[in-house]
Amino acid sequence: MKRISFIKICGNIAKHSFARLSKTVDEICEVLKANGTTIDHQQGYLVVPEFYEWFHTNVFSYHSSAIAEFLNNLRWGLYDYLRPEFARSFTKDDPALIAYRYIFPHDCNTAVARNMYWDLMNAVRSQPYMPRFEVTRFLKMRY
Repeated sequence: MKRISFIKICGNIAKHSFARLSKTVDEICEVLKANGTTIDHQQGYLVVPEFYEWFHTNVFSYHSSAIAEFLNNLRWGLYDYLRPEFARSFTKDDPALIAYRYIFPHDCNTAVARNMYWDLMNAVRSQPYMPRFEVTRFLKMRY
């Protein structure tokens, strides 16, 4: 089973009542059928609690540390990639003042683009809150 599938199914189970889980139950039935077990729609409703417990409590909890590492690596990667652009564009006319500005790239000339650029550079002014970390390889080996 693909990781994205069980995360999506567990998310739907967590946020919807049984009355809104018809499509999710169909997905569970398809997953089981693809793995050699055929059940009908009513039986699908009966396996929802067990499916959720197994994948959310066991499998997802197991993956949560690795997912946190991956997301943190993405944040640091964006920070590292944008830092040279921040260094190029950030300027203070008077070091004694708090005021600062950015020197926009030449092709950044619409109000929307400049606003988005400003917000992006402001996000790069300080390092990400979470330091770089790596989880043990044993939390990446199963499932």
